[in-house]
Parts: sequence; C-alpha cells; structure tokens
Amino acid sequence: MKQIIVIFLSLSAIYSQSLYANLTIYKDGYALIKQPVFWEDVDSDQNVIIWDVLPKGVVYNSPFLSLENANVLIQSFNKDVFHFSERLYDYLGTKVDIKLINSNDMSGTLIEVTDKILTIQRRRSLISFNRDRVDYINVPSADNVQFKPTLKWTIQIDQEADTIAGDLTYLASGFSWNANYRFIIDSEIDEAQFIAEAAINNDSNINFENAALSLVEGKLNMNEGAGNSPRSITNQPVTNSPETSELGDYHIFNIDTDMSLIPKETIITRLYPSRNVSFVKTYIFENDEKSQKDEPLSVEYDIPNTSENNLGIPLPKGEIQLYQLLENGTIEFIGKDEIRQIPRNETANISSGKAFDVLGTRKILNYDRQQKSEEASIAIQVKNSQMESISVRLTEHIYGDWVIRNASTDYRKVDASTIHFMIPVPGESSRTVTYTYRKEWK
Repeated sequence: MKQIIVIFLSLSAIYSQSLYANLTIYKDGYALIKQPVFWEDVDSDQNVIIWDVLPKGVVYNSPFLSLENANVLIQSFNKDVFHFSERLYDYLGTKVDIKLINSNDMSGTLIEVTDKILTIQRRRSLISFNRDRVDYINVPSADNVQFKPTLKWTIQIDQEADTIAGDLTYLASGFSWNANYRFIIDSEIDEAQFIAEAAINNDSNINFENAALSLVEGKLNMNEGAGNSPRSITNQPVTNSPETSELGDYHIFNIDTDMSLIPKETIITRLYPSRNVSFVKTYIFENDEKSQKDEPLSVEYDIPNTSENNLGIPLPKGEIQLYQLLENGTIEFIGKDEIRQIPRNETANISSGKAFDVLGTRKILNYDRQQKSEEASIAIQVKNSQMESISVRLTEHIYGDWVIRNASTDYRKVDASTIHFMIPVPGESSRTVTYTYRKEWK
C-alpha cells in the first residue's frame, strides 16, 4: 500500500503555513477553519492520504474531509505528539543518565516517575530527588516519534485522477476577536465620526496566508459536541462585503479583504466604513435617597443605532475610545468606556468620565423618621460654568413604598426605585431642584 504525501505550496521556516483558508472566528476563543487541500501524483492504487498542517489547539473530534473526486472511508487522528515529560514513563526500567543542578552526573535504572519526584536504582542504593533539581536527563533514543498531530484517511477514488482535492473543516482554539470603536466628537456641529474596528488575534502556531475572514458576534455553546455543532456554518456563503449577514441567532461580519494571520500577532481591520453620526450629550448626577454630595457630574453620550442616524447596523460589544476634535483640527483623548452589544434601533450609552466645569450638590434639608413612616426633603443644585447651555439628568434612587411631594419640576418614574428629573441649565448659571419623598409601612 502506498501513501500520498501532502505537497503544500510554500513552507515557513518557523511555523507551519496554511494558504487560502476560510476562518470563521468566534469571540469564545475558537475558529472554524475551512482549509482547501490537495494531493498530487495520485496512482489508482493509492488509498491513504495524510495531513499534518494543523494548529496545536485543534478540537480532536471536529475535523471532517470533503473530497471532489474520492470518498472518505475511514478517518483516524493520531494526536500522540512527543512530549518528553510524558514520555519519561516509557523509560521505567531503563538505564538513564541524570545530572542534577550544581552536581555530578549519575546513572541508574529509572524506577519511579511522578509530577514532582524521580527515583533511580543504583547497584547498592535508591536515589529519589525533586524534578526541579534536574539539569538534564539522557535516555535512549525514542522510536516512532511524532512531532505534530496527524490526520490520516483511507479513501476510495471515484475515477482516474492525477490530483485529489477537497476541503478540510475543523474547529481550533487559539483565535479570538474583539470590537474596538473610536468616537471623534465635533462639538461645533454636534456630530461625531464613528469608527468600528475589529482586533483579531492568532495565538496558534499556524501562519495563515491569504485567509478569508468572517467574525461572529454571539456566544456559542461549546459542550462536548462542539466538533459537530457548527457544521451548518460551512454552507453559509461568504460575501465580499463589510456588511453583516445572519447566522442563525448570531451575526457574521464578512471581511472583504483577504489577510495574513501570523502566529502571536494581532491585526486591526474595519468592520464598517466610518460614519458621521448625531448624538445626545447629557450630564448625569445620580444619588441614593440618603446621599449628600458635592462633585462633578458624569458626561454621557447617547448614540441612536438607527438608519436615520447613518447607522442601523449590528454593533458588537467592545471598548470605545472618545476623542474631542479641536478648532485647529487636532484631536484629544477624553475618555473610554465599554458598550454592550447594540442591536439595530437600540441606543448606545457611553460615558467619558466627569465634567470639569459642571458641579452638582445634593443636600438633605429635612429628615423625619417615625415608627411607621419616613419623610425627607431634598435639594439638588447643578452649577454650569460653561458658556453653553447643557442638558442634565438627575437620577434619584428611593427604596420601599414611596410617594413624591412638592417637586419643583416634573419627574419621570423609571422603575420601582428610580425617578429622573430632566432639566436644562443655561451657560454660566445654576439650577436647583427640590422635592420631598415620603415612605410608610405597617
């Protein structure tokens, strides 16, 4: 029986190299890899083919091979890769030479191997020592050493052919991606440039050249059946478009440029072309019922993810960096935040930190607690030292069975323990809101 040895188009001096693979990368640290494969100079009586260009994180029960002009009869996966520490067990009863750190060589029969201890038998003694004291061990040469995980198939060739070609599909760990956003604010026109990027990581030992990439947003169930669960993905078309397509309950982002993923490298690519968007800027002062504070207000930006706002696209969870565009055309960093996954027609809420020149003061003017009731009068002042008018949201958390009395301005009840006062504050002025809450119980 002859074997067909794989012929690959080029080799890397350091890493195994893959060409023209299609990688679907998930946020869970896994990728589905669809690798074109071929074998040349095929004779009619050749029925065994092998492949060993596999990443170290390959999921062993996931590979399957589809051939254009042959049928796969049997697949075997030999993952018995040589690891010296594990192979020491094979040398029990064998004479070995050992050198300890800062000591001489010694020889003896290896009779015990554990994670921490090695023991050898000499002519008149037994010597046991910690493995972390070993400088080196000399053992007889090993037979049938395998350096890489290797797939082997027994096949049946349908017809006369010089080449066998097909696709090898498998899951592997060591791949991930995250969304990164940049939000560059132009206060002159109340618009911002919204840039959506993906940071893609290859922590495997394979160099993927000219790879087609797809990025999936959504958390998969990676139980024991992980090798079979994503197979339907292989039938999904990959388009040359930066836009997304549906993948069951997930979104798939198809990158429109083939790329090279070098091991231990992170690459940055655009998820979408940059877009100019509108936003709503609000200053936030948030307190619990018994809080007394004097501090700067938080700054929040609301970005509607709608087509009317030049978006209306799936936005994966990720970090967002905020910049301010200055009058001279330069930009300055003003903060960063993390946005949750934002579906279409929802709103992204991001914070840039505390405002320098907008201060809030909250005081409890009166507090009265009786055996079955509690009442407090609150005064909240916001001082705006800017030239421009601002929009402020006062968020008050009150717990229990409560009612609001004598509010100086309208409020909105958000839930059982939260009310909002939305107030404008003109430039270089202040605004005060007062109210009383009362709680009663049996």
